[in-house]
Amino acid sequence: MNQWLQPAPARPRLVLLTLDFLPGVGGVQEYLYQIGQRLAETYDVTVVTPISDPLSGSGPLPGSGLLPEPARLQRVVVPATPLAFWQHLRHLRPAQVLVGHAHPRLLLAAAFYGRYSAIAYGNDFLAAQKRWHRLLFNRLLARAAPLITISQASSLRLQQLGLPKPLIVRPGVDPQRFTPFPRRLDEEPPTLLTVGRLVGRKGIDTVLQSLPALLAEFPDLRYLIGGDGPDRQRLEQLAQRLGVTPAVSFLGKIDPAALPHLYRQADIFIMPARAEEENSSVEGFGIVYLEASASSLPVIAGHSGGSAEAVRDGQTGLLIPPDDPARAVEAASRLLRDPVWRRQLGANGRCWIEAEMNWNRAGEEMLSALLPGSGRRS
Repeated sequence: MNQWLQPAPARPRLVLLTLDFLPGVGGVQEYLYQIGQRLAETYDVTVVTPISDPLSGSGPLPGSGLLPEPARLQRVVVPATPLAFWQHLRHLRPAQVLVGHAHPRLLLAAAFYGRYSAIAYGNDFLAAQKRWHRLLFNRLLARAAPLITISQASSLRLQQLGLPKPLIVRPGVDPQRFTPFPRRLDEEPPTLLTVGRLVGRKGIDTVLQSLPALLAEFPDLRYLIGGDGPDRQRLEQLAQRLGVTPAVSFLGKIDPAALPHLYRQADIFIMPARAEEENSSVEGFGIVYLEASASSLPVIAGHSGGSAEAVRDGQTGLLIPPDDPARAVEAASRLLRDPVWRRQLGANGRCWIEAEMNWNRAGEEMLSALLPGSGRRS
């Protein structure tokens, strides 16, 4: 046969096992989708998940957006059981299995199939330490080859549990989707922004407690809160007790298509996330910090968990103690008083995203981690 007519060699198949995926909303969903898209340049990637694809006719999940286009991933929708995951692995016979987050159902199925890699974020493996299956769970996670996580903070927590030192593949952001807005007019009211699920660890209560002092200096200050969650009622009641309700807007769930515009309405992104050890609740990294930096916003973050790695202190934003409203007042006041410095931090953040903290870099690192014989450790 003429060499120019020979068929191209078949690409290896990689199966991504996950209980969370788009169109669900969250950092894990975004991370797996973006990483999967880039692995699809090398592998035939099949996502095996109980989360349905709205484009298949089954309809989107309530309150979520549609899959971005073009999507280069195949999806197989299965019941959320270890047996169903294992049966589909046997049917698909992938060369590689990537467990998308540390959950016993996924790890069991992968272990029965054979060799696998796994990603652990923070809350997933910490929550398992309080369950009856802790010993089995940790043994399954330790078998992952390689074990991957998203920050140095999560890596240290895994090692403290006696697990192998993982590879680190930090998240990224799409600098084409999140872009700076032309300079906001000085006469526009100064605006703080938080985007995230409304849970205690996000530190929104710390921001609310800082508002009385900030409003005394900046009377027209606005605070926009994008997202919803179980902590919303408590936060609304706190705003009422503090007398800051007129300055605060709870926006509820944000349509993914509207998210870039929301960042462009703000002057400062603030989310002083904390670790809630009693609830096994930590910020593994915080993609929203990168989205803000891509939008040229200076960031105020809590010096806690992985969020401390999503901000370059003094360069792209400021790190503060997460439970100290006075430090939040100090940081926000400094930035609001100095628009030149504020814009410089935002510009530095944008450069960091373009040069390093983007999904193309993350995809390359994940591919390197998964290649046979990879010995890279972070």
